Amino acid sequence: MPTTAEVYRALAEVYDPELDTPITELGFINEVQIDGGQVTVTYTVPTFWCAPNFVFMMSQDIRHEVGQIPGVHQVTVLVRNNCLADEINSGINAGRSFVETFPNDVDRQSDLEALRYTFIVKGFLARQDVLIRRMRQVGLSDATILGLRIGDVMVAGEDLLVQATPPQRIPLAAADLQRYLHKRRRLHLAMNVDAQLFTTVTDQPIAEADLPAYLRYSRSARLNIAFNTSLCEGLLRTQFFPERQYDYSSVGDRLMIE
Repeated sequence: MPTTAEVYRALAEVYDPELDTPITELGFINEVQIDGGQVTVTYTVPTFWCAPNFVFMMSQDIRHEVGQIPGVHQVTVLVRNNCLADEINSGINAGRSFVETFPNDVDRQSDLEALRYTFIVKGFLARQDVLIRRMRQVGLSDATILGLRIGDVMVAGEDLLVQATPPQRIPLAAADLQRYLHKRRRLHLAMNVDAQLFTTVTDQPIAEADLPAYLRYSRSARLNIAFNTSLCEGLLRTQFFPERQYDYSSVGDRLMIE
């Protein structure tokens, strides 16, 4: 029988597509029920008007990730606090697509996977941007940063250790590396230890001369995610966690770097 810990590990792989943060870290999960091989996950989104396509994607991903756990043969996903929660829950648990769930409300050509790809790229750029800027802050040159391989960077608690000359510690960057590598996997980019750490979304090298313009572009994606994350976290706390309403910290804060 699957364990609660296994289910939460699977749920940690499910990201809010717009906020680029695991739904476990955002505090969306309300309850996990396990009955033999049947798992029911109940979660809450920050606002009643959260875009149904994003909510549908999260519910799809929950069903997929939890369904990969050995011993799980049925996954039920229930979202709360959304204007179309009943329709989404019905469609997801019947295995229907977004278009099949809303046949009269969306364009038959609507491509949820194209939208998903757009936001994966946005998250890729945001996490890449913050990692490069943190490395610059500790004195690594652009040439050194762009020459790093995946195996040159190791997690040390909340920090990163970079095998450079001399070695460097990057404070509070471990989570951003994990988010960034998550996006590389989703984009099917090279992930072996000898693969270049920083590339374009098509796995091409970034030229040193192009880096300033590249970072101006990626900065906009990063700030957009940071602001949206802070807003949604605040709304969630105000509605459902009154004891935290004066806690102004946010998982988006780590993206606020220049």
